[in-house]
Amino acid sequence: MKSIDQPVTASFRFLSLDMMQAYTLKKEVSGAWFYKDEAKEVFVGVVPLIEAHFDELNDYFIRQQLAYDECDIYVEATAQGSEKTAQVNVPREVNRVLKYLDCPLTYAVRQ
Repeated sequence: MKSIDQPVTASFRFLSLDMMQAYTLKKEVSGAWFYKDEAKEVFVGVVPLIEAHFDELNDYFIRQQLAYDECDIYVEATAQGSEKTAQVNVPREVNRVLKYLDCPLTYAVRQ
C-alpha cells in the first residue's frame, strides 16, 4: 500500500442551497465560495475545513435551518504511481467538525 504524498484537502459542502443562501454563505463564512450545480438547479457552497471556520459554519447551518442530508465533508487526495491501493491520511479537522455537524463523508482519490 502506497501513502499519498500530495496534500489531502478537506472541505465542508452545502449541497442544496438557493441563490440567496449561497451569497449569504460567502458573506458570513470566511473563505467560503459556491458554484451552481446545473443538473440539479441548486448551488453548492464550499468552505475549506479549518478549525477557525467551525463556529461560523455551525452558526450558518443553524440559521439557514439546513438538514444533515444537505451537506457533506469532502476529502480529496491525489495518488501517484500505479499502485491500486493508497493510504490517505485524513486531516484531523474532519474528526473535529463531526462534533459540530454530523454530515456524511465523501472521498475522492484522483490518479
